[in-house]
Amino acid sequence: MRFLEARQAVACPVFLILSLTATPEARTADDGFVLRSLIPPGVQHVALRRAVMGALQRLARPQCQQLFSEFEDATGRSLQEKLNVLGQTPAGYLGWMLFADGTRLRRCQDPNVFAMTRPGSRVVFLCGHQFAIVAGNNPALSEAFLIHEELHSLGLSENPPSPGEITARVLAMCRP
Repeated sequence: MRFLEARQAVACPVFLILSLTATPEARTADDGFVLRSLIPPGVQHVALRRAVMGALQRLARPQCQQLFSEFEDATGRSLQEKLNVLGQTPAGYLGWMLFADGTRLRRCQDPNVFAMTRPGSRVVFLCGHQFAIVAGNNPALSEAFLIHEELHSLGLSENPPSPGEITARVLAMCRP
């Protein structure tokens, strides 16, 4: 086994064990919403908490909920259908998502990337510094980014629609 292969063989099981034993911070808001976060206390965590609370307010509006009927996964199934099968609302599903620090991920090295997830994954990686700056300067945009990532978590792919088109649609439909 070459050195790189040996390192990967050790790193993968270690990462799996750590991911299974890591306990996300789970705090309950007054309305019963639980924020699941692996982001340590600090500026990034405060930015996440504020953005989640704002996103929840937006997701409570019927017009914003319409997004989930408009967008589909790769099989052509609406994201609202997926929520129905799960017995979740858009706001409730946000509580199922786990937020983690993606600062060291390659995509977060791009200053125009603020958060990311793979379609179908409930883990959202925040590009800490960039996300915190946007959350401070433009809270509505950081809230839209979280809803954008929720759409991906439910199965929405990109290109098409482009990331910019998705965020623009979220901003248009999820006004305060």
